[in-house]
Amino acid sequence: MTTKIREADYMDANDSYTGWCTFCKEFTRSCTEPDAEGYDCPVCQRRDVVGAEQALIMGLFEFEEE
Repeated sequence: MTTKIREADYMDANDSYTGWCTFCKEFTRSCTEPDAEGYDCPVCQRRDVVGAEQALIMGLFEFEEE
């Protein structure tokens, strides 16, 4: 099942370089380039963070209907 997020949250994360943790299934890490992969997550301590743009390309979440 794909995680649903608000498009505004994605835009904020992408603009502020916040990364998406594929394990936590949420934006967890600052200072993450949009195309990053394999960054560490400050929440779960795994190296499962990808950039916001990369997460969208990989289909890790989709936008909620408003």
